[in-house]
Amino acid sequence: MSDAPATPARIEELLRASDPLDAARAAGVAGGRTVTVLREPPAGALVDGDVEGSVDDHRAAHAAGRASEAAVAYGAGHDPADVAARIAALAALARETGLLRAVCPVPAEGTAERPGSWGVEDLTVVAACRLALPDDVAVRPHWRRLGPAACQIAVAFGASQWLVPEDDRTELDRLAGGVGAGLERA
Repeated sequence: MSDAPATPARIEELLRASDPLDAARAAGVAGGRTVTVLREPPAGALVDGDVEGSVDDHRAAHAAGRASEAAVAYGAGHDPADVAARIAALAALARETGLLRAVCPVPAEGTAERPGSWGVEDLTVVAACRLALPDDVAVRPHWRRLGPAACQIAVAFGASQWLVPEDDRTELDRLAGGVGAGLERA
């Protein structure tokens, strides 16, 4: 929630912290947000989906006048330094072009020994994204992998958008209202 860039070292520090509330406070996240709900990704935009596309691909799309949405993979098998570098690179791109519309943290699939991500990790990555990215770039937690309850809590950590599948019947107004957020349908 800042127009000043957060350094990769600061982002990594937040990702390695054990208290996501500290990350949320550092990101300046406050109540009273509005959550925008989408039912499908925007048409015509370059959308990573569940797999990170290269920053160069996003830059090329922006050079051609296309907006984009970028994934940030994290969790099992992803080093926090690499995650921090990805977030910082996307934040720099957003400031450079103005065409990055959303960043979507995507937790790893995980294994029987270790889940793809821990709840604290999910919230911390959301807060780190909010800290690093300009205010006009949405932070969108992964609805299918995290579920409605975690996406609701993520709003308190800086999430500003949900991509809710068409077949999902969650009461979105109540979900947003439960964390003091307004709801806007796109």
